[in-house]
Amino acid sequence: MNRLISVTQVLKEKGIRLTSERQLILRRAVNHLHFSAEELVKDVRRIDASVSRMTVFRTLTLLQDAGLVEKHDFRYGPPYYEVTYGKAHHDHLMCMRCGEIIEFQEPRWEPMQEQAAKRYGYTLLSHTHKLYGLCGSCQKQHGTPIRKEPELHVEEIVA
Repeated sequence: MNRLISVTQVLKEKGIRLTSERQLILRRAVNHLHFSAEELVKDVRRIDASVSRMTVFRTLTLLQDAGLVEKHDFRYGPPYYEVTYGKAHHDHLMCMRCGEIIEFQEPRWEPMQEQAAKRYGYTLLSHTHKLYGLCGSCQKQHGTPIRKEPELHVEEIVA
């Protein structure tokens, strides 16, 4: 709950009005590690059926613009969101079969990224690492790795 209080304070400091709908959406978003917009819509509507899909999508965009939520395109499924405010930097492993997402940190990569950016004359501003494979459970159940092309996803906002 401390994370929710911190996120709420940041929004208030930025002058963003916290309606009851936005508060509900924020509470539900903080409860998930990674979630699609549609999963959040369903979760919010289980509690309050009057909250529109558009309100959820607009609130996600607002939270993204405020730097509190990150949108991830994991290539093998719909875009996922994550409340990143107050979380340490991390990268992701994703199972291409079951969709499991694991957060991890690899401190040895950080200096190598900086060195690569410097070598090519870049100043590194941000980065993400998304590694795709098969989790141990899917390897045991299905054996051979799957080969499939990434699906393209377009979010459609329907009120």
